[in-house]
Amino acid sequence: MTETNTAAGGVKAGKAAWYAVLLLGALYIVAFVDRIALNLLIEPLKVRFDVTDTQISLLIGINFALFYAIVGLPMGRLADRMNRKHLILISTAVWALCTLASGFATAFWVLCVMRIGVAIGEAALSPSAISMIGDLFPREKRARATAVYMALGALGATGGYIAGGLLIGLIGKHGGFVIPGVGAFEGWQTVFLAVACPAIFLGALMWVSIKEPPRLPLPASMAPSKVWSWATRKWRPLLLLFIGGSVGQAMVHGIVTWSPSYLVRDFGWSIAQAGVAVGVTTMIGGVGGMVIWPILTERWGRRTDEALPLTLMFGVLSGAVMVIAAALSPTAPMFLLAFGLAMFALMGTGVLAMIAIQHFAQPNMRGELMALLLLLTALIAQGGGPSLVPLGSSLVSGTDADLRFGFIAVAVLAGPLAALFVHLARSGLLRLRDETANL
Repeated sequence: MTETNTAAGGVKAGKAAWYAVLLLGALYIVAFVDRIALNLLIEPLKVRFDVTDTQISLLIGINFALFYAIVGLPMGRLADRMNRKHLILISTAVWALCTLASGFATAFWVLCVMRIGVAIGEAALSPSAISMIGDLFPREKRARATAVYMALGALGATGGYIAGGLLIGLIGKHGGFVIPGVGAFEGWQTVFLAVACPAIFLGALMWVSIKEPPRLPLPASMAPSKVWSWATRKWRPLLLLFIGGSVGQAMVHGIVTWSPSYLVRDFGWSIAQAGVAVGVTTMIGGVGGMVIWPILTERWGRRTDEALPLTLMFGVLSGAVMVIAAALSPTAPMFLLAFGLAMFALMGTGVLAMIAIQHFAQPNMRGELMALLLLLTALIAQGGGPSLVPLGSSLVSGTDADLRFGFIAVAVLAGPLAALFVHLARSGLLRLRDETANL
């Protein structure tokens, strides 16, 4: 594989570097498919383990997100200190084996423990991958390489529903899976076994085909930021913006998690049909919004930093309106149309919190603030969103099975609350802009 030297610290970038990005991105896709597949197994898991919607939501949400968020910070530090290739290989083995073991779970608590193992394993991937990309590419190419990696992750997050739906449909036609000498596996077990295999294969491929890149030396003038320095009063506006953005993303995680089950229960769709439909709609609406909204933000204001909080407020409020419209839709096509528009607004403006770091933070604080944003997103959005839907249903209708009321409750709560936090951050963000204008 050809490689070329650059002036930026002698970093090599070429076919080998891009191959590494694509392989890391493939692992990122598999990680998301592993998470998404569980959303499509809600109905059979409820029957198999005799649990409620609320219990399932805790398994999908806070059970995974809490450990993913907490472990993510020390994993990021390990990625800065140890061999990143080895860290990725170890973590991939952990999450693949825990996913595999999920297919053999005999009790609900066993499944919960296995999902914690998946969260711990997956927490090391992105910090290690981003660190490797920084050493594989010169400065002028790092943004492009990072964008490719993140785009592959978004593809996995949306395409996971499509792949999972097709897989479940295929399994349904053949009535499960039989291993000679081992026994027969139910459909939900087969899904866990199937989604674990690609991670094992990609880990083995990485072991034999990628080398750990040498780390770039840190300039003597660049002192590392102090731990928890984001807690100072100066950075309060960004904290408020992060909280607002995370609350807005709770709507995304809530409605996306339960939409397949909603289509099954209220409109009589099969799990396979619902998975493919939700995946295609999210890919078109959500990923499209992630590309278009940052461009609109630049064009709606003379400066991105002036338009950014207003655009984010508009996105979470309009997204909340579309979530309510989806819940009130009398037909499945109308539900999917409103759902797609909600994903366009919410996922599209969700990336603005990351862009805010580039516009408002000084260079030696960006990594620490990014870690904080990921922590809040994991705890508030991924951890709380899936549970808010059945809890909202219980409070409004007296049962956690009526998802329509849960969608409305989440939108009514999260939309205005997210907009309020972003509004409180506006004036402080402009002061930060003035302080960091020359950095």
